[in-house]
Amino acid sequence: MLRKALVIGILSLGASLANAAGQYGMAGCGIGALVFGDQPGKVQIVAGILNNLISPQTSAITSGTSNCYESGGRAASDLYIETNKVALQEDVARGEGETLAGLLTIWNCDNASTIGSTLQKNYSKIFVAPMTSNAIKGSIQNTIKNNEAAAASCQTLI
Repeated sequence: MLRKALVIGILSLGASLANAAGQYGMAGCGIGALVFGDQPGKVQIVAGILNNLISPQTSAITSGTSNCYESGGRAASDLYIETNKVALQEDVARGEGETLAGLLTIWNCDNASTIGSTLQKNYSKIFVAPMTSNAIKGSIQNTIKNNEAAAASCQTLI
């Protein structure tokens, strides 16, 4: 019982500190960001595990909870892509996945299956060297815009 109260207290303290700062590290937003904020180093691995184990990031992003909120569309998607670059690449290769769904949520796209298959077919055009976040974002956006069905499912493509 005491252990549970201590964990809740630590989480509450971390939540209030992270919310005051409004920042998160490489693990992205979520419970881990509430506890560890933007502390550098291996602690971000633990933060990432907490982010996905306790409350999946896509759920937190969609609901705007756990320090996952849009501070401006362009900034949010840029940070999201930078933070989740490897997972996003894997999701595009499969044509589906939580990371891709999270990005499409930020962009207000509602037909993830159509967009996922479109991106999957164009994988080799999207992920070319150099793989900067801006290059990936531009390639994904152009791929969506150049496909009528995919473009129609996005209300605002930033």
